[in-house]
Amino acid sequence: MSGTETTQPDLQALLRQAHALIDRRRFALARQLLAGAMQHYPEHAQLLYLCAFIDYSEKKITAADATVDGVLAQDPKHYGARSLRAEIYEAQKRYPEAEAIWIDLLHDYPQRSDCYAGYADLMMRTLHLDKAERLTAEGLRLAPSHQNCLYIAYLLDVIQGRARSQDSEHLQRLLKDYPERSQSLLALVIDLDQRGDSRAALRVARQLLATRPDSEHFVNLVRVLERRGHWSLWPLYPMQRWGWGGAAAVTAIGILTVRVADHALSPEAAAIVTFTWLGYVLYSWFWPSILKKLI
Repeated sequence: MSGTETTQPDLQALLRQAHALIDRRRFALARQLLAGAMQHYPEHAQLLYLCAFIDYSEKKITAADATVDGVLAQDPKHYGARSLRAEIYEAQKRYPEAEAIWIDLLHDYPQRSDCYAGYADLMMRTLHLDKAERLTAEGLRLAPSHQNCLYIAYLLDVIQGRARSQDSEHLQRLLKDYPERSQSLLALVIDLDQRGDSRAALRVARQLLATRPDSEHFVNLVRVLERRGHWSLWPLYPMQRWGWGGAAAVTAIGILTVRVADHALSPEAAAIVTFTWLGYVLYSWFWPSILKKLI
């Protein structure tokens, strides 16, 4: 008997390899692997889903949406494709349609914390904070160490002013259970910045950027922190650290200093104090905007 036998590669092994590459954001290699796999398993739903996930991760929303259509045409109950469709709708700001998908997923998978985290994230984005908290709490009840639920819970604490110390329970659990994950490091950046330690926040943000140099979000985060920690903004530290409260305190101190100078100093010295104060006010108004354009 002559001829060459062609054996199909192990599909499960290919899927494991593809997932590992995607987890490490090696998207180009993952695409090559999936393209080769689909020569042997054309139109396979899970392979198509992974292709869509890569497109979505690379901001190719239209391509991801079209591929998800193909997956759901074959398997309308495909969990990954349905959840990805919800995220695509969120990226397109089609929030009611995204919410409908999360509700359906929770109906089908009431024990999956991923569903609660996804729905909570949507509710947080649309400022339904109470509902987001309830969803996150239920997700953590089912899986107390669920990474996405912990991260969203921490963000909700920050938004509602409950995470201004290093004793945040959700942050500490994130850092303990997932010390190397991007979400944990990003939460740490937020916490350090909240506590006014912009230099430490910048160091961690640079570590994040080193792991994901293609991330526009991390690039912008580093730029913002570089501006905030720039030496030329040190005189504005009270406003940066305490916001409007710091600005009000600085304004009150400045006005009081000018008035005391008018009564206690010579006219020439009082004029110097007054013009110094006016210069500081103008600097605080205009220099941050100028620096934003420079850095």
